[in-house]
Amino acid sequence: MKQLKITSVLLSAVMCLSMMVTPFCVVADETSEPSETQTESTEKPAPEENKTEEQEEHAPETKVKVKAAKVVEEGTHGTFAYTLDDKGVLTITGSGVISDNIIVTRENVTSVVIKGENFTAIGDLCFYEFSNMKSIKIPNGITSIGSHAFQKCSSLETVSIPNSVTEIKDGAFDRCSKLKSITIPDSVTYYGFQLFTDCEKLESVRLSNSAEDIRGYTFAGCTSLKNISIPYGVKTIGNNAFGGCTNLSSVSLPESVIAIMDEAFIGCTSLKGIYLPDRIGLIAGSAFMNCASLESITLPANIDCLSQSLFTDCVKLKRVDIPKKVWIIYDNAFDGCTSLKEVNYGGSNGSLQINPSGNEAVKSLNINYDAKSTNTMSVSGKTAKVKYKKLRKKTQKVNRSSVITVSHPKGKVTYKLVSVSKNKYKKYFKISSTGVVKVKKRLRKGTYKIKCKVTDAGNENYKPVTKTVTFKIRVK
Repeated sequence: MKQLKITSVLLSAVMCLSMMVTPFCVVADETSEPSETQTESTEKPAPEENKTEEQEEHAPETKVKVKAAKVVEEGTHGTFAYTLDDKGVLTITGSGVISDNIIVTRENVTSVVIKGENFTAIGDLCFYEFSNMKSIKIPNGITSIGSHAFQKCSSLETVSIPNSVTEIKDGAFDRCSKLKSITIPDSVTYYGFQLFTDCEKLESVRLSNSAEDIRGYTFAGCTSLKNISIPYGVKTIGNNAFGGCTNLSSVSLPESVIAIMDEAFIGCTSLKGIYLPDRIGLIAGSAFMNCASLESITLPANIDCLSQSLFTDCVKLKRVDIPKKVWIIYDNAFDGCTSLKEVNYGGSNGSLQINPSGNEAVKSLNINYDAKSTNTMSVSGKTAKVKYKKLRKKTQKVNRSSVITVSHPKGKVTYKLVSVSKNKYKKYFKISSTGVVKVKKRLRKGTYKIKCKVTDAGNENYKPVTKTVTFKIRVK
C-alpha cells in the first residue's frame, strides 16, 4: 500500500511539472515560428526608396541585356569597305579616297564613323543627301573635302574637321540646314564656292587664317548668322558672299581686303554699319543693295568710282563719305535712298562726274565738296596688372597695347591722361604722348580706373577725331 501511495504521488508531481512547463514551450514556439498572418502584419518589407545606401551597395546587380547592332547593309569599293547597322551607324574602313560609291539606303544613316588614319580624301558627292545623318568626325590624314560632299545633309548638326585638311571644295556643306556652328582649321588654304549656302541655322563660324578669299555665295542665305570676323590675309569678298544674310548686323573686315565683288552684301537687312579698309580699290555693283538698316558709310580712300546700284534701296542711309579719288558716280547708285541727307566729297565740284546726269535722284543730292570723310578710328580699354613687390622698389612701365586697343587710325595718334577714379592717386600715373603708362613706386594695392583721351590727327581724306577711353591698372 505504501508503495502504491508513493507511486501515485510521483505521478501527480510529474503531471504538475508538465502542466507548468508546457505554456512556456508554446510561447517559445509562437515567438520563433510566427504564423503566416503574423508575418504579414508585423514584418512588412520596406519600400525600395527607403533602402539604406549600405543595402543598395550590397544589393545584387541587375543585368540589362543590350542588343548588339546588326549589320543590315554592306559593301566594298576599291580600297574601302562599309557597313550599315540597324542603329543607323555607317562604318567605313580601309584607305585612300572615300568616293560616292557607298550603296546603302541613305535615309537610314544617322551617323558616320570613319576608322583609321589611312584615308586621304572625301570625294565629290560622297555623302550627298544623307538627309538623316546628324554627325561626322573626319579623321586625321584626310587632306581634301570634295565638291558637294555633304550637300543636302539636312540633319547634319556637328562636323569635326582635322588639321590635315587643306582644301574644302565647292558646295561642300551647301544646304546643311541644321548646321549651327563650324570651325575650319588654319591648315585650310582654299575654300570653294557656295560653301555654306542656305545653312539657315548657322550662327557661329571660325574661319581659317590661311585662306585668301571668301568666294562667291559662301554664306548666301545663312539667315541665322549675326556677326562674323574675316581673318587677316583675306583679299577678296566674292560675289553674293553674304547675300540674304538677313540677321547679319556686324562684319569685321581686315586691312588685307582689296576687293568687294558684285552683290557681296545684298539683302543684309540688319547691317547698320561696316568698316571698309583703305586698301580696297574695288566695290562692285549692288554690293550693298537693300541693306535696309545701313545708316552711314565711309568709303575707302582708294576707290575711284561708285558702281551701279551700289546703295539702291538703302532706305535708312543718312550719310555717305566719298573720297576725293572718286571721279564718277553712276546714276542709280543711290536709288531708293529716301533718307540720304548728307554726302561729303573730298574733291572739288569740277572733278566729279554724274553719269548720266539726267537722273533726278542723283541730281538732287546735296553734295558737300572739299569735305573730308569721317574718321573711322575706334578705341577700347583693357586691364593691366602691376606687381606690388616690384612697384615698391621702382616705377613700372605699361605698354600702350596692354591697356588700349586702337583700330583703324587714319593719322598720327596721341594720348593724354584725363582722370583717375581715386583722384588723390592721380599723381602716381603718367601717360606719354605715345601711350606708355608710368605707374610710380609706392602706389597702394588696388584697382584704378583711368580715363584717357586718344586723338587721331587725320589726313588729307579724313577728319581729325578725339575719343575717350577707360582702362584699368590693377596693383596686386
